[in-house]
Amino acid sequence: MRPSTILLALLTGVFGAATIVLALLVGTDDTQVLLQVLRLGGLVTIGFGAGLVITVGNRRRRERLQRKSEASPGTFFVDAYPTGSTYDELDAWRPGLRVWFPCDLGFDRNGITAWPDDGGGAGIPIATRQEVTGLEVFSDGTPLGSTNRWGIAIALAPSEAVSRDAGTATVHLWMLDDQQNHDEYAMRRTISKIETALAGRPTA
Repeated sequence: MRPSTILLALLTGVFGAATIVLALLVGTDDTQVLLQVLRLGGLVTIGFGAGLVITVGNRRRRERLQRKSEASPGTFFVDAYPTGSTYDELDAWRPGLRVWFPCDLGFDRNGITAWPDDGGGAGIPIATRQEVTGLEVFSDGTPLGSTNRWGIAIALAPSEAVSRDAGTATVHLWMLDDQQNHDEYAMRRTISKIETALAGRPTA
């Protein structure tokens, strides 16, 4: 375990135990104070617990993507999640294409392939390199509206080199790679890595 994970686990356990001890000391004689203790202690414990879950999840995601990259040199992988419009956009791009999210998207000189994030199953080709006509950052407000969530929009268009029934579409996805932050700057760095992989150059 990493020091940050140990610290968060320790804080979660300490505040959880402290909440229980304080609640027992207060007892049921003073209901108002008991509720305040449980509310405050519960919020702090849940906060540290959520931080622990996020930290462990991010670390496992980075390790998984790193293992895939090492097993497939020249391919840049991201952990992809759908927006509210992703499935409709993929259907407009190619009717009958079945990609299930979350998944690991692999970008290389051949194009874009979706791989199950559990490590099993075959990859599903989404588009060739020639069919990827543009990449751009987009944002959407979070449910609370106080911050923006950043993602990447992939513009796709049929290529003369590939004969199939596909239309022009822009597919919006939330994408996570090995970066700690997922703001606009991080998304632009991710786009740079994707473009490098699509061009067949080794990613940094």
